[in-house]
Amino acid sequence: MKGLKAIIERIETESHDLPPSRVHGFLEICMTLTGRGEVGDDYIKAITFPLGNITIYSDPYYNMISVYSEDYVEMDLEDDDEVDKLADELKKRILSFDRKIRSKRKEVTEKVFDEPVDFISFEE
Repeated sequence: MKGLKAIIERIETESHDLPPSRVHGFLEICMTLTGRGEVGDDYIKAITFPLGNITIYSDPYYNMISVYSEDYVEMDLEDDDEVDKLADELKKRILSFDRKIRSKRKEVTEKVFDEPVDFISFEE
């Protein structure tokens, strides 16, 4: 897999200054890294992703971003500055998540994969 920073850079470049496109690309990364969120099974491939006290809905077909409160009040983010702030927040959390996971990865890897295989014996 490409480095995470390279993937983020590609999203930034290919979004063509469309903030909703940045959000959608970052949500794809969030889903891959965390296993959270859902992708619609229709041709639109909209993403729904929980983030803190909101749920983000990204519709790449219409380039629209909506957010839902915990009690399901919907708000469309139509201001590009707000959408950019959301994209920046997602990017910040992705990089933070990656740093924290990387620091734990070695510890977890050793714990899981250095455990002896008991059912194979070299003694006769």
